[in-house]
Amino acid sequence: MIAMPHGASSIAAIIGIDPGSNTLGVGTIWVDLSNFQIVSSDARTLQGDRYYRESWTSTMFGDRLNRIAALEEELLGTFLFTQPFLIGSEAPFINKRFPQAGLALTEVMCGIRNAVMRYDAWKKLYVFDPPTVKNAVGAAGNADKDGVKAKLMLLPDLRYSGDIPLDNLDEHSIDALAVALTVWKQFKEQAC
Repeated sequence: MIAMPHGASSIAAIIGIDPGSNTLGVGTIWVDLSNFQIVSSDARTLQGDRYYRESWTSTMFGDRLNRIAALEEELLGTFLFTQPFLIGSEAPFINKRFPQAGLALTEVMCGIRNAVMRYDAWKKLYVFDPPTVKNAVGAAGNADKDGVKAKLMLLPDLRYSGDIPLDNLDEHSIDALAVALTVWKQFKEQAC
């Protein structure tokens, strides 16, 4: 049973992440722990090129690892600002036709794990395969990005309040919200 400290707010943040080596989606839902209802949600996409800085990291390890390090710093800043109770990520999808993309996503997962550990060394990162995330929003396990977005937009208790309108979110933000909802649903099932 989860017990909140005396005087603490019963509203907790859950963050979902859609990993990418250049674009990383971050979805946040705020949940009332007294009844497990979603109070609010939002999403955004971090662009690695925006945070990238020419540095010794790019000289020594290349542009991709420098971008991933910049995304890790932005993600850590998000954690420190939001103070999430739970954090989840979609697992990397490995396409046999493009194995290099899977290797890059493995490096991104290391950056995500580093950000989580730097935020709270005792915090677990929950990782879900893509079909589980799609099913959590009511889409088929093999649904495309548009199918996931259509199902997500139909959810009545999402209570989306982000700066970017829900129907204008890109696929990374949509997937990140779906991951946050996956974490919330599993948490809710275990708690009830």
